[in-house]
Amino acid sequence: MTASSFFAQVFARDPRRIVRFPEAPLDQALADWKKIQSTPAPAADLPAPTAGAPAPALDQVAAIATHVWRAKSKLVDPATGQPREETRRTYRHIESTLDALAQMGVVIRNLLNEPYDPGLPVNVLTFQPTPGLGRDTIIEVVRPTIIWQDRVLQVGEVVVGTPESAPVKS
Repeated sequence: MTASSFFAQVFARDPRRIVRFPEAPLDQALADWKKIQSTPAPAADLPAPTAGAPAPALDQVAAIATHVWRAKSKLVDPATGQPREETRRTYRHIESTLDALAQMGVVIRNLLNEPYDPGLPVNVLTFQPTPGLGRDTIIEVVRPTIIWQDRVLQVGEVVVGTPESAPVKS
């Protein structure tokens, strides 16, 4: 076999000229493939998104961001705020994922220890009297607020600590 005939067979436009498999109905498979390519894709039977509701993919982005945020909080030593020695390698991957989300424009707002304002995009699960507070403060974040392109994808869930009231003298 010469080099030109070998390359002619390898680079032939018609695959039937290269090899013929008697047990494989190649002609039928090529006809089916052309039929599939010429048939338009069916329209999805999904409802059109409403103006105020996020698209399903954005809901998934918010869920991913929440799970990564939770994973990060499990890997950090609460006393120092630094990753624990045994989880340092995993922590780097979590940080990389958070960086990728930030590059996409996803903002994860962890409002822990921030003053509570009724206008914040959070649902308050409970108000809890807490000693040592001068004003209402978010003392626990159950779910962070997720924002993408100035659009709230997920409203956060928090516990708000309230100042203990002074005992009433009678």
